[in-house]
Amino acid sequence: MKIGELSTKTGVSVRSLRYYEQQDLLQPKRTSAGHRSYSPQDEPLVRQIQDLFEAGFCSSVIRTLLPALSNPAGNRDLLQASLNAAQARLESEKESVDAELRKLKWLGDQYGLAPDTHVTLQNEGHDPSTTPQATAFDHRNRRLR
Repeated sequence: MKIGELSTKTGVSVRSLRYYEQQDLLQPKRTSAGHRSYSPQDEPLVRQIQDLFEAGFCSSVIRTLLPALSNPAGNRDLLQASLNAAQARLESEKESVDAELRKLKWLGDQYGLAPDTHVTLQNEGHDPSTTPQATAFDHRNRRLR
């Protein structure tokens, strides 16, 4: 199947599929014209790669895990160690985030800033919020590397 077909079947962008190939996570065959050709077995592999990315693993770790996932029972120790390490790292990050939240609350208290409250009038609904949206935080640097 062509890259666009695999993209449609898996819901993964063509760009991501090319990235997976670049990172040596997928190895499509090439036609005589140089076009990528994927097998039906690549569809579940792409879903597996997506699951690992969604769990916070980076491409280099996924590359080491994929061969082990073809035989989970035979690679139980490696897989368990990887999942344990991922969980420990996320727990550590969670503790860091909690500490930052406590520090922000402390700073708010220090400067006399009350939490944002909205008054509800009877039968009138909520007051509209005039609080500016916080700048989105790019958490990618907090991912498993």
